[in-house]
Amino acid sequence: MGIVNVGAPYAKYILHSSLLACDYLPFGVMLPFLIVVAVINPLIKVARAAPLVPEELAVIFVMSLVGSTIPTFGLTGYLLGTIASPYYYVRTENGWAELIHPNLPQWLFPTNDTQAMTWFYEGLPSGQSIPWSVWIPPLFWWMTFIGSMLIVCFCLVAILRRQWIDRERIVFPLAQVPLDMVEGSADRLKMPAFMRAKSFWAGFAIPFSIILWNITGYFIPAFPGFALKNRTPLFRGVPSLTLNIYFPLVGFAYLINLDVAFSVWFFHLLAIAQLWLYDRIGFTVGLGDTYCSASPELGWQGFGGMIVMVLWGLWMARDHLSDVLRKAIKDAPDVDDSQELLSYRAAVVAGLVALLYMVVFLHATGMEPNVIVVFLFAVFVIYLGVTRIVIEGGLVFLRGPMIAQHFTAYTLGVSSMSPQSMTALAVSYAWFCDIKSFFMPAVAHASKLSDALKLNRKTILVSVGIALVTGVLTSMYYTLSMGYAEGAYNYGDWIFRRGSETPYDAIVKKMRNPFDTGWSRLGVMASGGVVMALLSYLRYRLAWWPIHPIGLPVAYTLPVRLSWFSIFIAWAAKLVILRIGGIGLYRKAQPFFFGIIAGFFFAAGISFFVDMVWFPDEGHRVYGW
Repeated sequence: MGIVNVGAPYAKYILHSSLLACDYLPFGVMLPFLIVVAVINPLIKVARAAPLVPEELAVIFVMSLVGSTIPTFGLTGYLLGTIASPYYYVRTENGWAELIHPNLPQWLFPTNDTQAMTWFYEGLPSGQSIPWSVWIPPLFWWMTFIGSMLIVCFCLVAILRRQWIDRERIVFPLAQVPLDMVEGSADRLKMPAFMRAKSFWAGFAIPFSIILWNITGYFIPAFPGFALKNRTPLFRGVPSLTLNIYFPLVGFAYLINLDVAFSVWFFHLLAIAQLWLYDRIGFTVGLGDTYCSASPELGWQGFGGMIVMVLWGLWMARDHLSDVLRKAIKDAPDVDDSQELLSYRAAVVAGLVALLYMVVFLHATGMEPNVIVVFLFAVFVIYLGVTRIVIEGGLVFLRGPMIAQHFTAYTLGVSSMSPQSMTALAVSYAWFCDIKSFFMPAVAHASKLSDALKLNRKTILVSVGIALVTGVLTSMYYTLSMGYAEGAYNYGDWIFRRGSETPYDAIVKKMRNPFDTGWSRLGVMASGGVVMALLSYLRYRLAWWPIHPIGLPVAYTLPVRLSWFSIFIAWAAKLVILRIGGIGLYRKAQPFFFGIIAGFFFAAGISFFVDMVWFPDEGHRVYGW
């Protein structure tokens, strides 16, 4: 936890090297865990001491994974950047002083009256100390809200765990990675079980050799390296095809069901064909927003698909949800919740109380009731939708097709919103914008590991709580201290430069150019919902139907554009392996793909070390997006 919550901001803001926390199974979790499993635990066995058993290793993994959702992109980066920027980046031409400042809830923002924010962005003058007193009151209130949001997410996972794992039998491909890594950790053999096959070392050698070869180019710029990121132009009017090879994603994607992997790359190519058609006929719904799909048309279509996917999932869970309510309200004896992360009564009560606090908090920031309803609806559609795609699709890189602020603005029309509501939408970027990594998928994977290894639910609950509290305190303290020491503006990074200005610039632009409800956008959204409903129905009714709908909502999001080719490689390899040797050969080949994952992360660790020693402040990113 400490490694990722200190290392992630250091790697991103200072070293500018590979990102330690930027996805749903990050480098900052995988490499330390690999070292524990493959190096430290075998050394413990050599010393004839009691090795770490699978249950203990699983708790370590859960705490690391949950902790990785806090720094940089997860929470603290955007939170600190958003609340520090309105008084530092204000200029006459951006209109913040007239349109934003009068509506800012002062209790949520540190002031710049004593140059505290200027010093944060530019560094402390000699002899000055960090002005913690300016930060503590607003961060206290922010933490009450963030805590409530995390409680709601935790309770949703606790309520839906049985539906996802026992009834729908979702495969959780990313959870399979740590499960296989801890297998046999308590036996007498020194080497972990997943490393004993020769095919593992063959897979290990491929990315390990390539990354080490490329490291030579750090020292000799003219040295020829392997290009792992490529863009191929197709023809006029069609976006370029991104052909990136992310070795870990190839390994992870091998564990994904064939129909799910096919869905991701198929719908991405179909989205490119759609863009070509829209260009030919001149169809457009207007401009998009930052953190949304590069194509507003496909973003709204995807969001319609995501709404239907979430609602369809809740409809399929209706019997289970009825049981949950009966247990929560009447303590129904026929419903057993003894194995859940929380009792159903605790989950329902705590979730509703936390949700109510979120509503009260947002209203106190200036949001009107109708804005709160639409905004939170979109937030939880994206939370549940992204979580579902991650746990079923195994996608490491993922975000929603749009952000909730964009959906709210065009659904209600900013002409009908008060300036206070508009400003409150800008303020909400502090906790909801660029969803590269967030809490809900992490705790969903924790529930899967708990179920597979029969872990005590109190152990998981305490572990998650410790990871969150430690992660928040550590990453916030380190990010603020580093900002005052180095100057956050000097990071040369998106989060504390344009990322800090984006929330307010986006809202000011809408205030200056107000519009009514975007009916054309909602129409495209409805069409995406209809297609998603049809595909879901066909898959549910027809056993032979080959197309899984899961790729439709995120078909043209940036993460899928970057990663579809890696998923395609794994899909093609798995298809060939299954056709040639069936499930037996698939299992024999699995260590090879685990080797690809391990080889890359160990090599990326060497690259990170080389950056620390020889290239501080000008590192080389081999992992992250």
